[in-house]
Parts: sequence; C-alpha cells; structure tokens
Amino acid sequence: MSRIALAGCGLFFLAATSGCGSDEWPATEEVHIGVKVDQPGTGYRNGTYGAYTGFDIRIAYMAAGALGKEPKFFAVPSDERQTAVGRDNLVVATFSIIDDRLIGKSAVDFVGPYAMTHSGILVRKADRPGIRDVSDLKDKRVCTWPGTTSGVTASRAIPKYLTAEGSDAGDCVRKLTKKQGVDAVFTDTLLLQGFAQEDKSLEVVKPKSGTFQYYGIALPKGHRDGCEEIKEELKRYMNSGKWDIDFASIFHSINKKGDYKPTTEQVDKYSCQDKVGRG
Repeated sequence: MSRIALAGCGLFFLAATSGCGSDEWPATEEVHIGVKVDQPGTGYRNGTYGAYTGFDIRIAYMAAGALGKEPKFFAVPSDERQTAVGRDNLVVATFSIIDDRLIGKSAVDFVGPYAMTHSGILVRKADRPGIRDVSDLKDKRVCTWPGTTSGVTASRAIPKYLTAEGSDAGDCVRKLTKKQGVDAVFTDTLLLQGFAQEDKSLEVVKPKSGTFQYYGIALPKGHRDGCEEIKEELKRYMNSGKWDIDFASIFHSINKKGDYKPTTEQVDKYSCQDKVGRG
C-alpha cells in the first residue's frame, strides 16, 4: 500500500482515500499520541527534552505511519488515558483492552493487542526470598495506582494486603526503591520488567497463575477506516519479524519473548469493534 503527498493535505494511504476531503482522519499532518513517560521499557522520556523510548513508542510510530502521519507525543497519566482519546488522538500507553473501556460516554475503539502479559510483582531483591507468589503479599504494603486494572486484580488475587497507592507506575517504583511505605508493586509483568531491567536492585516475581492483559492502541470511535489501516499495518509489523526485533532490542533481559507476542488472529478478534463508525 503506497503513500503519496499532496499540498495542504499531508501524507496518507492512497488505498484509504481518494482525496483531501473533510472526512480524512486525522485532518492534520500530525497525529497526537498519548504515551507513558515514566515506564522504562514501555514508555519513557528522560527529562523535558529527552527522546521518547520504549516498545510502546515503536508501536506508536507504526500506528502513525499506518495513517500516513507524523506522531506528536504527549504524556498521559494512567487515569486519564481513556478521556485523552480525542478526535485526533491515539493512546499507546500499556492500555489494556477491556469491556469497560469499550462502552459508555468515554468509550474508545482499539487496535490490538500488540503485546500481552500476565500480572506480576516487583520487589526489592533483598526481599525476594520471602515473596514467591501473591499469597506471600498477605499483610504486605502493595502499591497500585488509579486508572488501571491492577487495583481490581490485586483485590481479587492478594489475601489481606495493605494498600499503598501511588500516583502512577514510576511513583510506586520510587517508593519501593526508597522504602517509603511500599513492600511490592503489583501490575503487569511486562511493565515491571522494564523497571527491573533499569534497576538491578529490583526483581520481578511471576505469580503461579493469572489472566492475560492485552495492550491495545486506543482511538476514538467513528473512524473505522483508520482503525482498519492501523490493524493491517500491525499485522504486517508482527509477521515481518520487526515486532520480534524491536521487542528483543528493548527487553533484552526477557528470555521467553514469545510469551508476550499475540497472534494475528487475536488482533483480528479484538480490533476495530466499532462496526458503525466510518472515517
């Protein structure tokens, strides 16, 4: 599928549109993409002017390219991801595809999954011998943060733990490393692997059981054509081997990298569930 440029219109996929009409989405040459900036490995930025890095960032570039656009990144807290999806916005920020995010006034559409992961526990290595599974978190101070599925999962999986809420992932991990009222951080294993890879004093404990989280690219409903373009590009990205190369280059400490890679059948199943919208 080739891209062409027209004056005043920017880049777009020739097969997706025949001109620069008002129904082109996004209507600008840039697409604004909400990403995490405090999660090494998935979405990170070193300071105000540092480069954006992480696997989510690679996915964001792929999604922008599928639309023939240049990405313009902005930081998005976990509890603002769903509302951040505006007319010209995508969100690629370890955002799980769940039913609650597909319905209601602030409902979004998704492309994905582009990665999948079990829940995990981040601990200080010095404490690792005493924490081998979620049952060992009883009476421990476990940090989660608003806007994620982790708090709900923790309440179901961990017996009688003590809540130690942070503002976001980076805040929880800082409290853990500085021993500020946190014994463990509970969230997605993939997200935690980035922190453990960055700080060798930390280690990820994988629970013996758990359900998968599926990370998706969130976009506004009503743009089915754009959604399908991103979906097809994601499948090409996965089938070409580029997914494997990018993932391995970022998460070099993960041995079983294939455990985190979805199938293209799963992408077809979970993507573009807004069947009415066109644009």
